[in-house]
Amino acid sequence: MMSLLTQLSSCILNLYRLLQIFIIGKTVITKRRPLDNKQFDYNPAQNPEGPFLPVFPIAPLKDTNYSSQILKEGHCKEPGLKALECDILVERNVPIPMRDGVKLYADIYRPVDDSQQVHIILVWSPYGKHLSNDGLLGTMPERLGLERSVYSGYEDFEGPDPAFFVPKGYAVVNIDVRGAWASEGDLHFWGKQDEADGYDAIEHLAQLPWTNGKIGLSGNSWLAISQWFIAAGNPPHVAAIAPWEGLSDGYRDQHRRGGIPSAAMPGAIGLLVPSFGLLEDAGGLAEKRATWDEYWDDKKAELSKIKVPAYVLASYSSKIHSAGSFRGFRNISSKDKWLRVHPYQEWYDFATEQGDLERFFCYYLKGVDNGWLETPRVRCSLLKFNGPPVVNKPFESYPPSESRHIKYFLDASTASGSAANPVKEEASCYYEATKTGNEVHFDIRFDQTTILIGYPTIHLNVQCHELDDMDIFVILRKLDKSGKPVNHVNFPTTKKAEELPKLNPALYQGPTGMLRASHREVRDSPETAPGELFHPHETEVKIPRGQIVDLELSTWPIGAIYEAGESLRLSISGENMCYVESHALPKEKNRNRGRHIIHTGGKFQSWISLPVLN
Repeated sequence: MMSLLTQLSSCILNLYRLLQIFIIGKTVITKRRPLDNKQFDYNPAQNPEGPFLPVFPIAPLKDTNYSSQILKEGHCKEPGLKALECDILVERNVPIPMRDGVKLYADIYRPVDDSQQVHIILVWSPYGKHLSNDGLLGTMPERLGLERSVYSGYEDFEGPDPAFFVPKGYAVVNIDVRGAWASEGDLHFWGKQDEADGYDAIEHLAQLPWTNGKIGLSGNSWLAISQWFIAAGNPPHVAAIAPWEGLSDGYRDQHRRGGIPSAAMPGAIGLLVPSFGLLEDAGGLAEKRATWDEYWDDKKAELSKIKVPAYVLASYSSKIHSAGSFRGFRNISSKDKWLRVHPYQEWYDFATEQGDLERFFCYYLKGVDNGWLETPRVRCSLLKFNGPPVVNKPFESYPPSESRHIKYFLDASTASGSAANPVKEEASCYYEATKTGNEVHFDIRFDQTTILIGYPTIHLNVQCHELDDMDIFVILRKLDKSGKPVNHVNFPTTKKAEELPKLNPALYQGPTGMLRASHREVRDSPETAPGELFHPHETEVKIPRGQIVDLELSTWPIGAIYEAGESLRLSISGENMCYVESHALPKEKNRNRGRHIIHTGGKFQSWISLPVLN
C-alpha cells in the first residue's frame, strides 16, 4: 500500500512539474554554487523514481544499490537488439567520490578476465546510465536509418556501445553527472563544474586495479560538450578525447545565438534529466541574461587549454552543435587533432562509424601502431542536396586554405546577387517581420560547377519604422536548375526528401544565421575562422526608429557543390526558417514588430561573401 501511495505521490509531483514548465510557470530557486560561489537559478526537477508521463521515452530509476553480474556471450537484452559477442562483467551503481564529498554513480562494463589491464572509455552523461538509444530513436523519422540491431541497449544514450568496445579490450564507464538521476548534488548545463568533477572522476578511475590508467572520452551532443570542459582541466590520465558533435559556447551556439534567446531546447532537455537535487534553469537564464556575463563565461569552454589528442566530428546540419564543433577543432591546442565532417544526422554517424573511432582509441589508449597517424587531418563531406554527397574529401585545414571569398552584391530590384560590380541603382524590398512565411529572397545563379566550403558572411542595410530593434534570420538554400529549393536527406533511405517530415533531424535545408540588431557590434577575435564574424554581445545598442543600419552576420559553415545552372538562394525573414528539431517544442520568441526593409545598391550596398573553393 505504501509503495502505491509513494508512486501516486511521485506521479502527482512530476505532473505538477510538467505543468510548471508548460503552463503555470517555473518555481525559481536562486543559490550559490559551492565550487566557485557563483549564483545560479534552479528549478525543481522530476523525481528519478518516476513514474513519468509519456512526454519522452524515459524509464524510472529502479535501483541505486551496488550490484554486479556477468552478461554471457550471445545474451540479448531485448529481441531485436544486438547480441553480445563475449562475456561482459557489469558493475552497477559504482560510487565515484568528488572533492566536495558528493558521490556520482557509474555503471561499468568490462572484460571478465582481470589478468590483463584494460583501457577506459568514459561517458559523461545526464540522461541516465540505465537508458539507451533505442527509445528516442523510435520517435525519429525512419529511426534515422538505423535498425534496432545496431545497438545492444547497454550503451548510454548518445554514447558508445559496450557490446562493440568490450570485446576489443576496453572498459566502458557510464557516469551520471552531478545531480542527474541518483548522482548527488544539483544538475548544471555543462560548464566549469564538469571540469572539476571530470578531473576527480578520471583520477579516481585511473587508480582501479584492472585498468592501465589510460582514459579516453567519448560521446555525442551533451556527452561531447562535456569533453571540451573536462579536457580543459587537463586530468593527467586523459589520453585522448573524441567529441562527436558538441557545442563549445553555450551563448553563441544554442541559448542566445546571435543575441536572440532560445529557451525551448533547454526546457525540453530538462524533462529528460530527473534529479533528486535541483536543475539549473538554463531556459530561464537564456531569457534573463541578454548580454555576456559570468554566467555565459561559465558556459564557454576554454578550448586553448586542451592539449590531448582529439578526434572531432562535425556536420553542417545540426542546429545546435555545428558551429561549436568546428570552433572546437580549430581552437584546441592539441598538436595531434583530426576533424571529420560527415553528411548525416549525428546519431546515424555515431552508430555506424564506431570502427573509425576504435582505430583512434586503439592508437592512443592501447599504443598500437595501426596506421592512424596516416589519417588525413581533415576529412570533409560536400553536399549536393539533389544527389549523393561527396564524403571524406581530404584537406590540410578547415576552412581549407584553397577557399577564397567572393563578394556577391545584392539587388532588390531583381531579387538577385552578382559578383560583377557593386549595384548602381538604389532599391529596397521588405517582409512583415511577425508573419510566418514572409521572406525576401536573393538568388545567385552559377554558370559553372562551384564548390562552397567555409563561412559565408552577409552585409545588409536594414530599416524598421515600428521598433528600435530587429531580430534578423537568414538561410542559404540550394535551388535546382528549375529554380526549385532542394533539401539534403540526413540519413540513407529509399524515400525522397518530399516523403519525409519537415524536421531538422531528417532534412537539412542549408546553413543559417541570426542576429539581434542591438548586438551588431563586430570585433576581431583569434577564435574566428576566415569569413567568420565575432559579435562580443557585451552591450545592447538600440537603433532609432526609421534609421537605416548596417548589419553583418555569418552563417554557420557550408560545404556544398553547385552544378552549372543551379542557384544559391539567400532568404531573409523575421523568424527562424530552419525546420524544427521536434514539433513538440514551443515556438521561440523574438523581438520583432512591423516591417523590415532591406536596402541595396548605390550608397546602400548589401552583399554576401561566399567561400569558393579554387
